[in-house]
Amino acid sequence: MKDSSQDAGRRFQPTGLMYMAAAAFFFSLMGLLVRIVKGIPFMEVVFFRSAVMFVIPLIGLIREYRPLFGKHKVLLLARGLFGFVGLSAYFYTIHAMPLAEAVTIQYTNPIFTALWSPLILKERATRFDWLATVVSFLGVFFIARPDSLSHALPAAIGLGGAACSGLAYNLVRKLGGKGEDHRNIVFAFTVVSLGFSTPAALAQWVMPDTVQFALLIGIGVTTYIAQIALTKGLRAERASRATVMNYLVILLSTVYSILLGEALHPYTLGGIALIAAGIAVLQFGKRHEKARAAG
Repeated sequence: MKDSSQDAGRRFQPTGLMYMAAAAFFFSLMGLLVRIVKGIPFMEVVFFRSAVMFVIPLIGLIREYRPLFGKHKVLLLARGLFGFVGLSAYFYTIHAMPLAEAVTIQYTNPIFTALWSPLILKERATRFDWLATVVSFLGVFFIARPDSLSHALPAAIGLGGAACSGLAYNLVRKLGGKGEDHRNIVFAFTVVSLGFSTPAALAQWVMPDTVQFALLIGIGVTTYIAQIALTKGLRAERASRATVMNYLVILLSTVYSILLGEALHPYTLGGIALIAAGIAVLQFGKRHEKARAAG
C-alpha cells in the first residue's frame, strides 16, 4: 500500500494548463479584491499592490547577493513606466465600471502586444493580428456604449491602459532576450510603481481598517501567486496555449459580477463575446504562422 501510494504521488504532476488555470483564478481573485475594497482611493490600492510586490523580489535578490538593478536601465525604466500606467488604468476601471467589463477591456492587451511587436521586437504583424484588433475593438465599442459618457470615459482609459500593458509585455520580452533576470525586471517595475503611486496615494490617503488592510495585502499576494503559476505554466506548456488563461479570467470575472449583483447590459455580454472571439483569432493566427513556418 505504501509503495502504491508513493507511486501515485510520483505520477501526479500538475500540467501546464493546470498552472494556467490556477493563474487565471488568482488573477481574477485579485480583480475581485480590488473591486470590493470600498472607501480606498484606487491609487492607494496601486501603492499597496506595488509595496507587496516590491518586497518579494527584493528578498530573493538580497539572499543571492545579486545587484538590485539590471544592466539595461533605460529599458527597465520604460517597462516600469508603461506597466505602471497600465496597472493604474486597470485599477481605475475596476473602480469605475462593473468588474466583468473592466477585466474584459484589460484583457485586450494580447492584441496590443501583437500590434506593438513590429516596433519593439521587429516581428511582423499578420492579417490575423489586424482582424483580431478589429473584432476586439468592436467588442470594446459595445461595452463602452458611447451614448453613455459614464461608460465611455472609463472604457477609453481602460483601453489606453491595455495598450500600455501590451507595450510593457513587449519590453519584458526584449529584456528577457538580452539576458535580464526576471527578478530585476519585476523589481524595476515595482520601484517605478512605488515612485509614482506613493505621492499620489499620500495626497488622498485613507487609513485602512483591519478588513481593508487584509484585502489590500491580499491583492499583492494573489498577484504574486498568479505570476508564479503563470511562469510555471509557460515553462510546461506551449506559449500559444496561454491564451486559455484570458478566457478563464474573463469568465470568472463575469461570474463575480453576477454574484456582486452588478447589472450587465446586453451590449456588455455581446462585447465580451466579441473580445473573446478576437483573442481566439489571435491564437489561431499564431498557430497558423507556426505551422506555415514549420512546413
